[in-house]
Amino acid sequence: MRVRFYPDELRDEAIRLVVEHRLTTSEAASKLGLRTEVVRVWVHRSRYRKTPLNDIEQLRACVKRLAMERDAFAGIAADFLDKTI
Repeated sequence: MRVRFYPDELRDEAIRLVVEHRLTTSEAASKLGLRTEVVRVWVHRSRYRKTPLNDIEQLRACVKRLAMERDAFAGIAADFLDKTI
């Protein structure tokens, strides 16, 4: 059997389809024209290793949390300004 090398972007897209879009590995594989086993291994590795995709997911969660805090503080500031004027 010959080893095939796939671009990192293709691997990341396959993992994203399974993790974020909740497709099965076989659905993601058929959508991208890959073997199911290849996608299953990529997803397994991404869940149990520190990969750039996990870093991106953590950053997205942090951005979401910071946006919520910003909005809360903006509301508090608006209430404070309304009371002082």
